[in-house]
Amino acid sequence: MNHPIDSCYQCGLPLPRKPFPGKALGKDVLFCCYGCLLVHEITGEKAEEGEALWIFARLGLSVFFAMNVMMLSYTDYFYPFEKNVASMINYIMLALTTPVMIILGAPILKNSIRGISKLALNMDTLIVLGTFSAYVLSAISTFKAQGRVYFDTASMLLVLVTVGRFLEANAKARTSNAIKELLELSPKEATVIRDGIEEVVPAESLKKGEIIKVIPGENFPVDGEVIDGEGSVDESMLTGESKPVFKEKASLVFAGTANLDGRLIFKATDVGDEMVLSRLCTLLEEARRSRAPIERFADRVSSFFIPSTVIVSVATFIVWNLKSGIDTALMNSLSVLLISCPCALGLATPMAIWVSLGRAAKEGILIRTGETLEKLSSIKRVFFDKTGTLTKGRMELTSVFADSDSRVSEGDLISISASLESNSEHPLGKSLVEFANKRGYTLLPVSDFKASAGMGIQGKVGELGETIYIGSGRFMEKNGLEYTENILKEKTEQESRGKTPVFCGWGKKVNGILGFSEELREEAGDTISNLKDLGVNIYIITGDDKYAGEAISKILGIEVKSELLPEDKVNVIKALKNSSGLTAMVGDGINDAPALASADVGIALGCGVEITRESADVSLLGNDLKKIPWVLQLAKKTQRKIKENLFWAFSYNTIGIGFAVFGTLKPVIAALAMILSSLFVLGNSLRLQKLKINS
Repeated sequence: MNHPIDSCYQCGLPLPRKPFPGKALGKDVLFCCYGCLLVHEITGEKAEEGEALWIFARLGLSVFFAMNVMMLSYTDYFYPFEKNVASMINYIMLALTTPVMIILGAPILKNSIRGISKLALNMDTLIVLGTFSAYVLSAISTFKAQGRVYFDTASMLLVLVTVGRFLEANAKARTSNAIKELLELSPKEATVIRDGIEEVVPAESLKKGEIIKVIPGENFPVDGEVIDGEGSVDESMLTGESKPVFKEKASLVFAGTANLDGRLIFKATDVGDEMVLSRLCTLLEEARRSRAPIERFADRVSSFFIPSTVIVSVATFIVWNLKSGIDTALMNSLSVLLISCPCALGLATPMAIWVSLGRAAKEGILIRTGETLEKLSSIKRVFFDKTGTLTKGRMELTSVFADSDSRVSEGDLISISASLESNSEHPLGKSLVEFANKRGYTLLPVSDFKASAGMGIQGKVGELGETIYIGSGRFMEKNGLEYTENILKEKTEQESRGKTPVFCGWGKKVNGILGFSEELREEAGDTISNLKDLGVNIYIITGDDKYAGEAISKILGIEVKSELLPEDKVNVIKALKNSSGLTAMVGDGINDAPALASADVGIALGCGVEITRESADVSLLGNDLKKIPWVLQLAKKTQRKIKENLFWAFSYNTIGIGFAVFGTLKPVIAALAMILSSLFVLGNSLRLQKLKINS
């Protein structure tokens, strides 16, 4: 999960003209400031993980000083010291509070100044105004021996605020670990075969083209292509699908997946940052950095809320100073600043989005941006491609018809056709040959083989003296083969059932028909049902003929638009796109790129290694259709959580300000209340991690 080379290695912010150099993982890297360099050197972690550890380290040291200040303060509250002793105690508390202000307060002050320099107040401004005013007034009072000091308030407030930020940083780190934990599944060592000799080497040293051996129970160290062996591989950590995937020669394997059985030898095709997991991690990080429209709305609310809070705090100070003196005025104005600190408001939207992106990634679903997640919650129409999406994309022989007048059996028809097709590279031919081999049909020798592109094949089979023709109706007509009445009747019957008829003939007439059908995915029916339950209108748009379209329409009970070219699919989507609700297009991401791009949200199914496909806003690494209604449900629940968080944060702060203005809320209690508000938002957002896919 590397930041771009022109950004800080630690925090990801743009680098200044003179960045701070450092090292990470043996490489030269750059930091935007000495603070980020120091954080990385101390924690050894970057981004959220490093932030959480660094905050915890500062917090631990500061708590020691703050607790001593609290003990001295409360001792003075219950057993007042004599004036000389009290003055000395105040100096001791000043000495103990100052490190807390430096360790915990300085970073907050720095962020506040940065915001003010851009003419923007932020939540750090409120904390700085409260804590530093208490500290400065207390220091002046100490030097002048003028009585009450508020070192306990200033130090404990910073501790409590930092506790909240540690919890926030820790929660962010947990959400960002969804993919990084998967990267840890890649083994540190690999067995590589060089010049016929096996040797164990560090996985990070592997290069493209190297030959690697993986035995049962081991994980694949890099992406590659199997060149020898076969066995089952658990790819659930990548695709979210629990069913093992059978691998054989020419199959692709991915880093981190587990070899369940069989010895596999594969050639490395992608290593380092080019591996699927590495790229997935990078894309997820980019998605987390993107900002959804609702996040920008929360920012606008905060930009209005913070200045208003400062005005209310100043007014509270003035009124209470006139009424009860500076001590009460200071405490009440501090309470206003602290209870109104919009930490929860700032967390309300991004936290829910980060949790959802991480949860989706665990299921093998890559949502590219927060804006895409927001759009998914408003989807009202979903368009499905048929071939390779709702179906398995592979034609299978499902019926055989031999004309009784031809005096050939169905078995002979299969044997003759499969023999001729064994010389063809056409997918239907391969499917027929596979069917014949599995069922033990004899394949006969073939001579005079000839293929006509897009139409069919011909040749002599076995001892049959005549040329055999196999192909489309046009191919039969071109070669002068006539249809019998029985053949025409069967042709009409098969087409009405959505089958693709392949004709076989010789001796100037068509003697049989092989019917091929696409098999629906097992989960297609449940997926359509679940989408309907979500109130989504569903359409199938396909280039297949109307008969195939009508057949799948009857099975799934949804509208099908057939015989569409790629540009026709785009026009269909655009025609319904401007009506109420957003549209989504689900396709295999290869020939459906125009349609995917034209919809409000493009969902590419079964991307596998092609996770960076530009035409898709959402990429499913596996082929489980049930994840489509699930991700829509996740998006809807995310929007609901965001609205709940925003309502809670705004209401909580508004009510709290009321109590603070009237003097019924002390600063320390206000700081605790602020943390509780943030914890509610964090907990409410983390509930999204528990959303399950219906089996």
